[in-house]
Parts: sequence; C-alpha cells; structure tokens
Amino acid sequence: MNSEFLSSCIHGRDLLNDDCVAGHYNADELARRATTVVQYGFAALKLEQIVIKRKAAQCVRTTPHAVVLRGLNRLIRQATQIRPSDRDTIIRRLTTVLQEGVPHRVYKFDIRAFFESVDTKRLFEQIANIPSLPRNATIVLLNYLNELKSRGILGLPRGVPLSATLSEFALQTFDRELSLLPEIYFHARYVDDIVIVTSARENPREFARKIRRLLTPLGLELNHQKTKTIDIPVQQKSDGTAILGRFDYLGYAFSIHESTRNGDRRFFRDVEVTIASTKIARLKARLCCSIAVFLGDGDVGKFERRLQLLTGNYNVRDFVKNRSRNTGLYCNYRRVNSHAALTELDAFLRSVLVGNRSRLSKRLSAKVSLGVRRSFLKFSFERSFRQRTFYNFSAAELADLRRCWRDG
Repeated sequence: MNSEFLSSCIHGRDLLNDDCVAGHYNADELARRATTVVQYGFAALKLEQIVIKRKAAQCVRTTPHAVVLRGLNRLIRQATQIRPSDRDTIIRRLTTVLQEGVPHRVYKFDIRAFFESVDTKRLFEQIANIPSLPRNATIVLLNYLNELKSRGILGLPRGVPLSATLSEFALQTFDRELSLLPEIYFHARYVDDIVIVTSARENPREFARKIRRLLTPLGLELNHQKTKTIDIPVQQKSDGTAILGRFDYLGYAFSIHESTRNGDRRFFRDVEVTIASTKIARLKARLCCSIAVFLGDGDVGKFERRLQLLTGNYNVRDFVKNRSRNTGLYCNYRRVNSHAALTELDAFLRSVLVGNRSRLSKRLSAKVSLGVRRSFLKFSFERSFRQRTFYNFSAAELADLRRCWRDG
C-alpha cells in the first residue's frame, strides 16, 4: 500500500470533504497523509455515529483514513475473490423456485446483531493466511481492528464499506456448508438475511438446529423473533386462489398461492410479488415529509422535484464502487409482478393532494389552490413504474432534496 496505490484509491469527491477543504489538500497531499496512516496507524481516525435502517452505524470523517480503508477493501476483495450477492438475481430465482408445483418449505432466518457479533480475532487470523494479500495490507488491517477494539466498538462497524467485505469473508464457510445440506433445494443470503427452500421432507425443528450449529463456531446466532417457516404443499384439487403463506424478503412481499394445473396438466403456483409494506410506509412517510416542507417554503419547483425522486428513477454515482448505477422505484423493485402496492401509493398521493380527510391534506388545501394541487397529480407511482421514467439530478441537488427525509 504505497503512495502510488493510495493515489489510485482517491476519488475526485474526496477533495470536497470538510477536512480536505479546511487543510487545502490536493490529491498529492491527500495521498501523502494516507501513506502516514499506513505507517503509523489509525489513532487519529474520526468516526461519526449515524443511523442506517434504525441501527447505529459509523461514518469515516477523516479522508486519509477513508482512502486507506478503501484501498484495503480493494486488496481484500481481489485476494479473496469475494462477490457480494446480487439482490435482483436472488429475487428472480426465488420467485421461479416458488412457482414450481412441488412441495416446498420456506425458511426465513436473520442473524442477530450480525456486524457487532463478528469475531474479528478469528477473522484476522483467516485473512492473514491469504498468500495473495500483501503483508503491509495485513498489518494495516490489524492496526485498524485494534483501534476499533480500543474504542470499545464490537465486531465490525456498520456503514463502513470495508465491513461489508469482511463480513462476507467471515461467512464464506457458513455459505459453503449450507450448500452441502441435502435438504436444501434453494438458498440465498443477502448480508444477514437468509432464505432457504427445502423439499419439505425434513423436520423443521431439527433443520433450524442444523443452521444454528453452522453459525455457532463463528460466534453468531439466529434472531428467533425473525425466524419464519412456511409450508407449501401441493393440492390435488384447487383453483389456485387461496394463499398458503406470505413473507417479506429484501424489500419485496411474496404471496404464495395454492398449486393448480396448467394446460399441460402440470402443477404450478401463482406467486404474487409486490413491494413490502415497510417500504410502502417509508415512501408514504417521505411523501408526507415533502408536503410538510412545501407547506413551509412554498417552493413548487422543489416539491415537484421531490415527487420525481419518489415516483421515478435516476442515476447516482456509487463512490464505494467508483461507478454509476441506476436507482429509484422501478430499478429497486423491477421484479414485482403485481401493481397492488403502486395502486395503493397512487391512492394515497391523491388523497393527500386533493382530499380533505387527513390533517396534512387539510393544511395543504387551506394554503394551496385546488388547481395547483391537481397539477401535482401528473405524477403517478404506477405510471412511472410502467414507463420506467428517468430524471436527472446532480449530486448536490439529490443531497438537498433528500435532506427532509432523514427521519422519514
């Protein structure tokens, strides 16, 4: 991890960070300071506590340390060939498996306090034995983990990109052993959320014990409150309308119908996939926050841009992976095959904009004319989803528009 390598880990946006602006750092100075971190450790590391998905997380606020951790992340990924799970692929394959007209049993497991419970001593010993990882990178990792320990931070801090890579590495053995279990027909893990589909021939309690036994050597355990089991038998006589079970996974809601026969007399199931209720509630909360801000500032243009952000899609720069990616309503939920949630969102949007039953809609109608409120109905969750509507936002505008959603 020399100066040349660290220079390649610097992103243009780094120089806009507060500490770089205050210190008048250019790229060369930032690389020099990052080299100092490699040599002398992380004592000056500044971590700011933030909240991600209602859980305490950390954000690195000293740019030289962020550059070093970014470089370390790159080297460990290259040495371990870690490839994080793809959410879209998981949902597509899971839907296909559930549609098959054979008996299944679905298990949903969640690892309790995953990042906080990772055994960093065991993790470091495993990573230190990777031949292709440079020696100085191993020392930098040890210094970083020791600094976290000295600050009383358990396991790996949420929110730091390196933690995602290290946690994936920590679970490689678990994933490998899970794939060898003969009962399993399909399985997927996305960070700490696990879904397993079996042939329904196993004993559910004994199977859950097997999963717990695989996690125990890693110092991890299941969150029993989030464990769910759904039996999916095959009915010889059924019209396919009754729902056998429901569960949420990775922001989607699955409703599994009874099996029925297709034109070839083969059994199949209708699996309804829509947006999870928690995500619908978050979109509604963000809409209400946007209206509350509009009532305060009266800025029609900015309110419409927030509606575009909520209903549409846009491109953002992923500074962790140093590439652009598409995100938004369709991009995040492209695997839905039922528009029920979108219809619900449109009904909510209309009720708030032109209705008068809620306190918020009454405040809006008292301050904004009906004509102006009706003009906002040109925005539609369902129509935008079907048309895959895209909008353009600068990074600065995105940050400004999202600010009112911090708690929404």
